[in-house]
Amino acid sequence: MSIIKSKENNLVSNIIDSVKHLQVLKPEDTKFLQEHSKHLKQVVESTHMWRTEEQKNQIINDFHFPTLHAKFHQAILEQKVQFDQTMYLAKDFELKKLEIEELECDLEELDDSKRSEIQSKKIQIEIQFKQYELKQMEIAMNYRMKEIKGWQSIQEELLKKMRDQGLNESTIWSKDEGEFTSMFFSAINNLASLHTTTDSAERGNLIALATYVYKKAKESGKLDQLKTMCSNDQLSILSQLES
Repeated sequence: MSIIKSKENNLVSNIIDSVKHLQVLKPEDTKFLQEHSKHLKQVVESTHMWRTEEQKNQIINDFHFPTLHAKFHQAILEQKVQFDQTMYLAKDFELKKLEIEELECDLEELDDSKRSEIQSKKIQIEIQFKQYELKQMEIAMNYRMKEIKGWQSIQEELLKKMRDQGLNESTIWSKDEGEFTSMFFSAINNLASLHTTTDSAERGNLIALATYVYKKAKESGKLDQLKTMCSNDQLSILSQLES
């Protein structure tokens, strides 16, 4: 029977068995790995990859992404990265299975010579490690999909809020449409933290950016509308730019 179709419950144990006779491991270390194989299996399967749900929400925080539109476009960017990697992972998974099938064919073609016996041992080790890699890919795929689904939920919530505000689909899906508003509030928020930095170059950049967005908002006639969206703290910062 193909190793690909075999039970995977003992993958960690199989890997440990593959290396236990190698001199690179001390006997006491091999014994430790064997005694803790069940725990190590749990570690392999349960170690969280990428971001938790709270971490996803933390990424699109109000400070760095101050508008619903900005949050949405960061969310779709994060989801696209995960979706792309999911597709590549799916391809690599299938190719890895074919690699195992090729190795199994190699095993079947060996004769009874001493050299073939050595080659057989090498191939079996390769197969066991590739099977372990397949398991790692399966685990990674579960977390990739968890990322994609998590970002989807976030996007759907943001979409509802933007649609409730009257934004049309063209505006929602165009990054350019909401870029200046997001830039405006980001610059104002960053200026609020000016007192916390001692880097003169950074201070200059923060002031220059805030001055730029203020000037552009005023020239484009958007300033009054943007002010209605400001908090009291943000209005206070704007007043400093106006003075």
